[in-house]
Amino acid sequence: MKKKLYKLICLICVFTAMLSCISIPARADGIAGKEASVFAYALNDKMYQYGVISTGEPGSDVEMSGGNYPSGVIYSDVIYFDNNDSPYLVIFRADGAEQNVTFDIFKYNEKLERAEAIAVVSKGYNTDAGVEGQFAVGENGDTKYIIYREYTNSVETNAEYYTVIDGTAYKYIQSPPCAASSGVVSWNSQFFRPYVDVSSGNAALTVFFSQLKDASGAGVSYEDISERITAEETERLENVLSRAAKFTNFEIGSYSTITDYNLGLTRRDTDDKFYLITNLYDLGDEIYYARFSTDKSFYNYALLRRTDDSEEPYQLLVAKTDSIPLSDTELKRLKEVLNRNKLVAQAARGSIETESVPFLHIGSNDAKETEKPLKMPKLIDPSLRRPAALIGGGASILALIFLWIYLAMGEEEERYR
Repeated sequence: MKKKLYKLICLICVFTAMLSCISIPARADGIAGKEASVFAYALNDKMYQYGVISTGEPGSDVEMSGGNYPSGVIYSDVIYFDNNDSPYLVIFRADGAEQNVTFDIFKYNEKLERAEAIAVVSKGYNTDAGVEGQFAVGENGDTKYIIYREYTNSVETNAEYYTVIDGTAYKYIQSPPCAASSGVVSWNSQFFRPYVDVSSGNAALTVFFSQLKDASGAGVSYEDISERITAEETERLENVLSRAAKFTNFEIGSYSTITDYNLGLTRRDTDDKFYLITNLYDLGDEIYYARFSTDKSFYNYALLRRTDDSEEPYQLLVAKTDSIPLSDTELKRLKEVLNRNKLVAQAARGSIETESVPFLHIGSNDAKETEKPLKMPKLIDPSLRRPAALIGGGASILALIFLWIYLAMGEEEERYR
């Protein structure tokens, strides 16, 4: 009996120890496809409008001289405010012209498939050098907050808490309990101090924006045939993509005649150099969506029509460099538009040249690509989001203590027999 109980306790210890080591993923890491694409465009618009806050070294203050206040996006994240039900894009930014610091909250409008601003909260610079404002991200269990705190001579004199419930932003009348918070930025009329890494062109924002792009690109359900095309077909594609790499934004829909289109192909917007085909998706009707890298950017794409023209086997339809990858929904709509364009060449007969590969490899990564989660840089310590792991660890310790006491008592009984 003692041996059976001993084995049972050991089994419990192992199981609970495993629980304590398992990372419980936050649902904020699950956004992908069109949702990620929409948030990426919303963030891109703000960066284009205000610029980006950046410093030379991590932890440095942003230079403020001659009464010039900084402008630019400071930090952005996807936050699940309302009990992990829906993702919301939060953007923290500074507006030098208006002399304030602001956070915007966007929700994804599923019906309209666009980002919708549901809150814009701005706080100005206080002319008193002893008064400091601060934005922070806080949480208490599944409830998340954006917090504005005000300090006078380093003493907190005001705290405002904001959250989102069912798509509507709310400000608390009374401060709610907040288990943890982490600062994003502090400022007054004399200094501007980001608490996130804004060095090297804003490292934290660069990582987050790239992850939004990755999630958008991962939402494509079309078959990726980039690993199956023949060497000859690869060379033909690389030739047209080398020309596509010179455009910032090229669309056949911008031209009304084939003469204007051909003239447009001769222009050059960038000095980027084509590097590698990363993905090639067959959209049907001999239209292909190619993602490629250049010497300056990983996020570039082109849409091509395969034709029977011996000199130009592929017609360039759309090309964008350093851009947000297209989502599944955008590709379907764009293909419909291209099929109606009279300047688009007739589709080639037959199919693209591909090599034979084992059956299990064909399309085997499609599901994996569409299921890729979006993993964001988080301000809050992830350990605070793993209550089950803590419970598991505590249970392991209690079980071990019980086992030690039980075995010690057994030894005492044996000693007095």
